[in-house]
Amino acid sequence: MSYKGILFDFDGVVIDSMHQHYDAWSKAFAGKNIFFEKEDFFQLEGQGLPTISKMLGEQHGLAEEDILDIIKKVRYYYMFDQIKFYDYFLTMISNLKNNNIPMAVVTGGQKERVAVILEEYFSGVFKNVVTIDDVKNGKPHPEPFVKGAEMLGLGPKECIVVENAPLGIASAKNAGCKVLAIKTTLPDMYLRKADFILNTFQEVEEKLFLLLNIQ
Repeated sequence: MSYKGILFDFDGVVIDSMHQHYDAWSKAFAGKNIFFEKEDFFQLEGQGLPTISKMLGEQHGLAEEDILDIIKKVRYYYMFDQIKFYDYFLTMISNLKNNNIPMAVVTGGQKERVAVILEEYFSGVFKNVVTIDDVKNGKPHPEPFVKGAEMLGLGPKECIVVENAPLGIASAKNAGCKVLAIKTTLPDMYLRKADFILNTFQEVEEKLFLLLNIQ
């Protein structure tokens, strides 16, 4: 198969944010006397803030007004996130850009937040971004990655996806993409539906170069 483009998840891939997000969600739910494990939270990644809030809220019997309060608090806490990157990620992105590989971001995050970060740190790098605000169906539905591929002028089978979460992996596989899973948040057992599971972004780059036939 000839691969031509790459679709990156955002939180947990492009930026090192998921541990900060867990802290934000933990604080918001602690106010309702609700607590959950980090690993359980990471498995929900990719569905968007309102969906996750409703899911967790209903699991714990919260009223709609309490769920709306959770959403408000999480958005507030997100304002204090520090932008951090994983080791070697920026070098990898630079190397891919220098080889003229079309790249886009496909995320369950909200456009307002994601677009600001991409503009500040990755201007001219990613051709497009698909957020939860751009689709009717979030991950694990295939729509986000199908749309991401279309924005690159490619078919899903021509794209490689880099993901860190099971719902994102399912979304990409459902779309027909080749999937590389990076272990930034979850261990192998949650990532096994990916085509490859990798430990570092050096390994991700090596696999991408092989699949894209970059010498």
